[in-house]
Amino acid sequence: MASNMRTSRAGLDIIKAFEGFRPRYTELPDGRWVIGYGHVRKSKEGAKVSEDEAEAILREYDLPPVEQLVADSVLAPLNQNEFDALVSLAYNIGAKAFACSDVVAHINAGNRLASASAFDHWRRAKIGGRVQIVDVLVRRRAAEKSLFLQTSGQMPAASSRLYRAMHDANGLPTPPKAREILVEHKPEIDSDNVDGAQAENATEAAANAVRRRLVRIIGEDGGAISTKPVAVDTTDGASPEEITAAISALAGEPETTPSAKKTATKTVWPQREDLPPPPHLERDIAPKAERRKPPKLDPIDDTEEVFIAPDQFARATTKNAQVVAEEETAGGKGLDAAPFGLLALIGAGLGGYGAARQFGLVPEMATPPSDLAAYLPPFLILLGGLLFVVMAYYFFRTLFSRD
Repeated sequence: MASNMRTSRAGLDIIKAFEGFRPRYTELPDGRWVIGYGHVRKSKEGAKVSEDEAEAILREYDLPPVEQLVADSVLAPLNQNEFDALVSLAYNIGAKAFACSDVVAHINAGNRLASASAFDHWRRAKIGGRVQIVDVLVRRRAAEKSLFLQTSGQMPAASSRLYRAMHDANGLPTPPKAREILVEHKPEIDSDNVDGAQAENATEAAANAVRRRLVRIIGEDGGAISTKPVAVDTTDGASPEEITAAISALAGEPETTPSAKKTATKTVWPQREDLPPPPHLERDIAPKAERRKPPKLDPIDDTEEVFIAPDQFARATTKNAQVVAEEETAGGKGLDAAPFGLLALIGAGLGGYGAARQFGLVPEMATPPSDLAAYLPPFLILLGGLLFVVMAYYFFRTLFSRD
C-alpha cells in the first residue's frame, strides 16, 4: 500500500515527456480544452501558462486524485519506482481501466513480473476510426515498465552465457483472424467490340445472339415481322446448346451447359469444399436424382367392394366372442376372489387386535393372567399378519388373472 506516497521526479519526467507541453489552451475533438501537461477543461480559451506553472498544476491539481487511486487499488507494498510507474499508467488510461487492469490484479497477487508484462496490454489507440498499436504508446509503456522494474540496490546480473534469451511468441501482437476473400476474375476486353465493353461469358453471349436474331426477324423498330429473307448468320458463334442455356438463364432456371463459367470465385482457407458435409445436411445437398423418394400410396376408395375370405370371417367372429365372454366373466372373477379378500380382512383384524393388546390399548380381562396370556398378543400379530399377506396375494391374483 502507498497511502502516503507522492510522485517523484522520475515519475514526473515520464509524464511530462509523453504528455507534451502546451503553453496555450488547445481544443480537443470532443470539445474540451487542454493546456500544460494534459490539464483538461470543458470550456477555457485564451489563457497562457509557463512550464513551471504547468508542472505545478500537474503536481498539485491533476496527480493527487490519481495517486489516491493507486493507493486505493494496489493492496501490496510498493517502492517509489513502482508507484511512479503506476501513476503514469493510471494518468494515461483512466481510473476505471486502471482499477480493472491486469497490472493491478497481478501486483495484488504478488506477481510483479506478470504485472510488468501487463503494461504492454495498453499500447493500442483508436486513430481515424481504427484501433491499432501506436508507436508513442509502445515507447511510453516501455519507459513505465523500465521504471517499474528498477531496483533501489545494485542491478542484478543476467549474463548472456548463463541466460540466453529465447523467442517468446506470447509477447507478439495478436495476429489478425482469417477472413473470407472474394477474388473477382475480370474477363478480358473484346478487341472486336466497338464500344469497348467487357467480353461476355458463354451464357450472356448466347442470350445476346438470340436477341440479335429476334431483332433481325421482327425488324429494328420492333414492329411487324419482316418479310425479307434472313441469311444464315455464322458470326454469332452460338450453338443450340448455348441458346438453350441462355433461354434457361433468362427464364430463371439453373445453367445446364458445361461451358458456362462463373464471373467470381470465392476463395476461403481452408477450402470448405474439401470438408465432408455434416450428417444432417447430406440429404439436403444430395442430387435430386439420388434422393430417396417416399413410397407412393394408392388412393383409398370407400365405395370399392372388398372381398373377405370365409376363414378370416370365422376367425374374427370367434375372437369377438372370446372378448365378449371375458367381459361377461369379469364379474365372476370378483366372486371367486371374495373368499380370499374376507380371509385377508380377518387376518388384518387379528393382527390389529394383537397389536392393541400388546400396547395396552385394550383393557385386560378380569380373570388373573396366566403365563400363556403374555404370549397371546405376539402370536395374534404374527398369525394375523401372515394370514393377511397370503390371502391378499391370492385375492389380487384371482382378480386379475387371465383365463
